[in-house]
This record gives sequence, structure tokens and C-alpha cells, in this order.
Amino acid sequence: MVTPQKSQTLRDRTFMRLKQSIAGQESDGHAVFFYYTYPFYQSVTHVDLNAYFHDPKVTFDVQLEVLELLERCGSFAPDEGAVAECSALGASVIFDEHGFISVKPAELEELDDVLAIKPGDPYGDNYMRRALESLEYMLQHAPADLKVNPPVMHGPFTVAAQLRGISDMCMDILVEEDKAKALLEVCTETCIRFLKAAEKMMGGQLHHILVADDISSFLSPDQYREWVVPYYRMIFKEFPGVQRWLHNDASAEHLLDQIEEAGWDAWQYAPAIDSLKALERTQGKVSLMGGLNPVELQSLTEEETYNHCMEKLQYFGGKTKLVLAPGGSVNQVPIDNLKANLRAADTYKIG
Repeated sequence: MVTPQKSQTLRDRTFMRLKQSIAGQESDGHAVFFYYTYPFYQSVTHVDLNAYFHDPKVTFDVQLEVLELLERCGSFAPDEGAVAECSALGASVIFDEHGFISVKPAELEELDDVLAIKPGDPYGDNYMRRALESLEYMLQHAPADLKVNPPVMHGPFTVAAQLRGISDMCMDILVEEDKAKALLEVCTETCIRFLKAAEKMMGGQLHHILVADDISSFLSPDQYREWVVPYYRMIFKEFPGVQRWLHNDASAEHLLDQIEEAGWDAWQYAPAIDSLKALERTQGKVSLMGGLNPVELQSLTEEETYNHCMEKLQYFGGKTKLVLAPGGSVNQVPIDNLKANLRAADTYKIG
């Protein structure tokens, strides 16, 4: 066991423990994981989201400002919301009254409509290209000691459901299987192209890929095996040796066995799922990032957050496959409460 030293930074110690968790190694404490997205950055900095989504320098400056407040603990990566892959497949990008970004489902009523879709071009006029532009800027300007991560990729089923509409996609797998399969295939190829472009920009090797795929939780275990896992495996085949991290903070307790079978190295799970039950059902093979409810953390004081985190760490029982994390985006969680989360995990010792 490599024990993080106090001479190291909090970031160093936090990432060492996460590395040990994923490797199945012993550690002196539990790792911490935060999932940052644009609503969180806006809540802290009040950035204009139009500038955030469309100007790589603004994205860079905002994220760096927030990470500095958290001793650089967290991911530094492009953030175009959940639209990059869909926009490359022809979906219209829309913004609500708060500037939040999403896509409008495409008109895909017939099989021929789906077959006419070409895989997305990561260098075309779309938000995959914008994400790559942000990635390039980050790589060029990041401090030497701050690692840049690739964009979050959205899972093929989630991309397909956004394009088709969630209820229509779920109906398609029941009554129009050919259309559902064709749509998933073009979405999967688009995801691969996106990651390949990021990989090339990052020097030819990704450390990990983080896949966001909440909508797949609408499926039953058998449907998940048929309509989700094979498409994950198509992606994994293209990136051998790359760690596989899943963000699915929807109600996925019924899919615990399938998530383990899919071969994930780490999974950020919903706060409603019991940590020890998830550990048992995933057979200790997956680092489980969760245990905290981000909505609850919004209203706690810093001291209450620290004590709550300590209670959760005690519940983990020294099992380092359990990573202390809010089970979802930390959108409205105060910075001081995130600091308390980090401080609790750094203070709590195993053994």
C-alpha cells in the first residue's frame, strides 16, 4: 500500500486514494469524487452560460477559478452539457430561460429516417467540435500540475433516447426493434468517433472514459443486457486498457447485477441505493462513488456536512471500494460543504 503523505497536496492524496480504490488496493482512507457540470459552475461564479458554452477561454477560466476554491480536487474537462453527440447527429440545440442547454428530439418516425442518419463528425458544425475546441484550449493553457480530462461521453442509449424521445425509444425496443438497433448503432459509432478525436488530441492514450447514461435505467435487467451492454462493449473494444467510469445517478438498483457484468471500473450511483448492498451485488469489482444525497447537502451547514460525511465513512466500514461522493451533480451544494466533504475523507483513517 502506498500511503499518501501530508507533504502532498489534498488533490494528490485524494487522487491517490481513488487510484487505489479502482485498483482494488489497500489505502489509508476513502477517496472522494465530485461530478461538476455547468449549473454548478454558474451557481459559484454567475457566469453567462452563453459565453461558457461557446468560448473556450471562458470555460477554462470559470472551471479553474472554481477548482482553485476546492484545492483542485475534481475533474477539469470540457463541458457542453448533454448535447454534443445529439447535435452531431442532427438534433437542434435549444436553451431555456436560464440558459440551460438541451436538444430537441428529431423527427424519426420511420426506419428510413434512422437509416438516413450518418455518424456524427467530431469536426463538423456541432457541439462535439465545440467540446474538442475547449479540450484543445485546456490542454494548451492548463497549469503543468493540473490534469485535463476528456469530455464526458453520453451512453448510446441515452443519446438515442434524446434523439428519439424517451418514451418513443422505450417503445421502439418493444415493437420496432430494427429501428432501435439502427439508431443505437449510429449513436455508438458517433460516441466512438468523439472519443477517438479526443484521444488523438490528448496524445494517443486516454486514462479513462466517463460515460453518462441515466436514461438506460428505464429498462428492465433483461432489456439492459440486450440494448445497453452490447453497445458499451463496442465502445470498450475500441479503447483497450482504458478505465471505464459510469455516471448513472438514476434509480438503477434493479440493474446492479448488469452494471457489474458490463465491466465498469467505477460507478457514480444514486443516493437512494444502499452503499453496502451495491458493493455486495457488484461483488467488490466496481469502485462505487456515492453515499451522499446532493439535495440534502444543499441545506446543511459546513459543520453538519462534516459530521454527516463522518457518519457515512463509518458506515462504509473501511471498504475502500466505496468512494465518498454526492450521488449526482453537486449543482447547488455550497463550496464550503464540498470542502467539508473533502476534509472529512482526508481526516478519516482506515485501520
